[in-house]
Amino acid sequence: MGIVIDQILEDKGFKDINPVICGVEECAKGHSFGPYMRRYYLIHYVLSGNGKYYRGGREYSLKAGQFFLIYPDEITTYTADTKEPWTYVWVGFTGALSKRFDTLTQPVGELPMSIFSELLKMIKDDFPGWQGMREEYIACVVHKISAALFAPKKADHKHAKRVKTFIEASFMNEITVQSIADGMFLDRRYLSRLFKREYGVSIKEFLNDVRLQNAARFLSEGLSVNESYEMSGFKDRSNFSKMFRRKYGTPPGEYGKGFKG
Repeated sequence: MGIVIDQILEDKGFKDINPVICGVEECAKGHSFGPYMRRYYLIHYVLSGNGKYYRGGREYSLKAGQFFLIYPDEITTYTADTKEPWTYVWVGFTGALSKRFDTLTQPVGELPMSIFSELLKMIKDDFPGWQGMREEYIACVVHKISAALFAPKKADHKHAKRVKTFIEASFMNEITVQSIADGMFLDRRYLSRLFKREYGVSIKEFLNDVRLQNAARFLSEGLSVNESYEMSGFKDRSNFSKMFRRKYGTPPGEYGKGFKG
């Protein structure tokens, strides 16, 4: 038997996006649901494992990080893998803006895990901070899904540029790729791919390079090695020295003035 958690929602009659159902299921091997028809839009997001989705005579294979969309008034079936059955979270909704999902060219695709992480916590832990406002919060999640699916292509460039600008302005602070992704409400792996595609290096490589450039600038202005590496955001002097020497060909303590970068 699988494990199912359903949230009982109130129909609040929201005009734009009106949530009607949400939940999560850890499916048993080979578990199948359907054929079935609904009167609302329903998105399933695969958290782990594999499965198949059947609609209109077509079969779609899905894995973690992917979603499948069920449209109103269509007959569908979906089945968990017999070896690695999926666990998925779902959200169903109606409303004027839900019609936008009719424009998707495919009923399957990828979405960032971060969109669903708090929704999953709410479903499993009852998310006390949202008691009495579950429907409002779930509507926000659907809006985030819509934004991720229908944002213009140039949004990828904007995301990468925002990361670059943030690092150049905040290199001295404690920064991780995860903290940047969380601050942008994007999946870490998704954001990393965008940045690498745009700039040819990883976010971590770019961060280290910016820090090294600033450390060199501080040294050229007469600051000590300790001051320079600390003000550049490095936490480990030994690691900093190795990276600095690799980039500039000299130990930081011997780096002279006249830095041109």
